Amino acid sequence: MESLTNYRKIGKYLPEHMARALSKVPSASAMGINEIRLRTNRPLAVSVKGENLFITENGSFTSHASLGMICKSSDITRSFKAVCDYSIHSFEKDISRGFITIEGGNRVGICGTAVGNGSIDTIKYISGLNFRVSGQALNIGEGLCRQFFDREPVGMLIMGVPLSGKTTMLKSMCYHLGSKYRLSIIDERSEIGAVYHGEPQNEIGMFSDIFDGFDKKSGIETAVRVMSPQIVVCDEIGGRSDCDAIMDSVNTGVRFLASVHGRDVEEVISRRHIRQLIDAGIFEYGVLLSGEHDPGNIAAIQRFGRGRR
Repeated sequence: MESLTNYRKIGKYLPEHMARALSKVPSASAMGINEIRLRTNRPLAVSVKGENLFITENGSFTSHASLGMICKSSDITRSFKAVCDYSIHSFEKDISRGFITIEGGNRVGICGTAVGNGSIDTIKYISGLNFRVSGQALNIGEGLCRQFFDREPVGMLIMGVPLSGKTTMLKSMCYHLGSKYRLSIIDERSEIGAVYHGEPQNEIGMFSDIFDGFDKKSGIETAVRVMSPQIVVCDEIGGRSDCDAIMDSVNTGVRFLASVHGRDVEEVISRRHIRQLIDAGIFEYGVLLSGEHDPGNIAAIQRFGRGRR
């Protein structure tokens, strides 16, 4: 029901006719919507359990683009201003990162023309918005927490393709582990805690501290230095700087719970930086999720090694 509530909160950020159409979607169908996409001069689209569909004026799903509601440039502009609370300059940092977190922890991805010299300062000529419906399946990671973290923290890597439920799994595990251990959550894209106006919209556990908007390197270094966490949580690691920051903590006793993109275990561990972390014993277990058509379900669990004990 939480995802349905958050779905309905998105309506206030949409043009009236689009909000009206989405309000007509039956609750049972609306609960399956993961994303709502506005693209200039193209039909209003939704992602429903991995399937891409369009929305008609009467709130029905259709696979025929000709039946979908067309998003005009003015619709995109109106919605973008609403997302920015009608104060675009106040959200320049968020815009430069390509997303804004709104009420309910819903995240809005921004597509347009990048402006900057060497780095993205802002985005102009907004051509698309992607509203990702926030939801927290609190029980989805409970089994992993009971099986592997009952006595003490371990290092674990959650693997899967996009939309396989990696972040959903991390959010659930933060809720359970953060009720027992000191967690530092490095929430670079505001997806785990879904911080809105300084307050996490998701349940992250009583002993959790959240580093919202920190890049992983800065967040990990700061957390380890000043918060004495037992577990550091990171979403979507993989780059050299991410892995270097994790490697630098190898002698601190901190355990890591992280996610990474990958089709299978072999692909993930073939990457040099990930292999380095596994060889150092930072990740003892790998959990592979089934895929976008079965999000959050576990396909395989692999023991990587003896770890750092």
